[in-house]
Amino acid sequence: MKSLAALIFAAALASAAEPAAIVSSPLAMDNEALSLTGSLSGRIMPRGGVVLPVTTTRPAGIVKEPAYRGTPRYGVIRLGNGPHASTWFVMDHAPADRRADNRLYIDRNHNGDLTDDGDGVMQSVGKNLPGARVGPHFATVPASWGTAEKETATADYGMMFLFGADRSGTTHSMITRTAAVRAGSVALDGRDVRLALIETRGEGDFDLSSATTATTANFQDRSIKTMQLLVDVDGDGSFAATEVFDATLPIQVGAVVYRAGAAADGARVTLTPTDKPAQVVKVNARVASAKDNGLLAPGTAAPDFTAAHLDGRVMKLSDLRGKIVVLDFWATWCIPCIRSMPHVQKTIGKSPLAADIVWLGVCVWDDLASFRRWVPLNDARYAFTKVFDDAGKDKAAGIASKLYRVTGIPTIYVIDRDGRVVEGLTGYSGDDDHRLELALRKLGKRS
Repeated sequence: MKSLAALIFAAALASAAEPAAIVSSPLAMDNEALSLTGSLSGRIMPRGGVVLPVTTTRPAGIVKEPAYRGTPRYGVIRLGNGPHASTWFVMDHAPADRRADNRLYIDRNHNGDLTDDGDGVMQSVGKNLPGARVGPHFATVPASWGTAEKETATADYGMMFLFGADRSGTTHSMITRTAAVRAGSVALDGRDVRLALIETRGEGDFDLSSATTATTANFQDRSIKTMQLLVDVDGDGSFAATEVFDATLPIQVGAVVYRAGAAADGARVTLTPTDKPAQVVKVNARVASAKDNGLLAPGTAAPDFTAAHLDGRVMKLSDLRGKIVVLDFWATWCIPCIRSMPHVQKTIGKSPLAADIVWLGVCVWDDLASFRRWVPLNDARYAFTKVFDDAGKDKAAGIASKLYRVTGIPTIYVIDRDGRVVEGLTGYSGDDDHRLELALRKLGKRS
């Protein structure tokens, strides 16, 4: 008769010898995850997708058109590998002085009629490229999967479109980037683990077997397909920079290493245990001090200035003496600026000094009309004091450039209660950018 201890030991050995199981789970399409206000905005920025050529020659597939306001330029976008993967679009390109007349028509129902797919009105956000007529526009396009003869799956697919021209202004094209991810969760390590699968080329092809491992060299080559898999390894409910993996390489969750698999439609992910070593994600902290980034050095008296609220009331920086000021230089066209705002808001909110902090956002290098449109639409979303630099687009005369040595935005200065610079921070690298938190913590130690 074996002792109870021997039985327990034998059971433990048997359990330890059992191989980890293959796990699989469905993934849903999130069409806005990578838009400016999506759930992953600021956490990850996939590389640009396919650059689509456009032509002024109407293709035979377009049989009915709206009354254009400018020059129609026709193109086709392909999403997936099914029989209906190709979709016609038309950029109604208005003259530069009538940008609000731009329209983007997408033949979503594939009937060749562009008059029954919506009014084509475009968003006007983001910085214009040379020759561009409108900032990034986010829209859904039908994707089709299967074979050339048979469709096995279909879905709407979120994409970013940016119409632009080369420096000569003669060759036009449509620049694209995916806004969609496949997202879900899978049972691993005794819990539900969040996942998000991203195909970086913006072609609707999630087939991991055809993806290439990303390297510095091939990541810049848009003809090479790479893929990313976000895994909430630590279970905190969000994806940290160290949880953004190359989907083609093994990933460790708990004690088990897995390799991922997905078909072209990305509707299901399969994780298979492997004895290959797991990848380790290294993050570039990008923490530069003021003396390295050319900004005003810590201890410098913050130059005073005046700026106007939306209603015309004028304020001075010196009015805030006695408060801690997070001075944020931004613009309505600046995508990284807007991406950083949720992070700045969260960082200030969790600081022990939050009650004494004023987040002052000065809109610089911009036009007043854009500021007046942006503030009412976003006032409730971002709880900072929003003011406008009267220098407008005159960059050289602006507060940021002339007084604060700013050469790029977003740029943030943390200013103490006595009006002196604590730290100057340039750029934004996602939710794992802890520089503002560290600057506020440094200030807290001085209190």
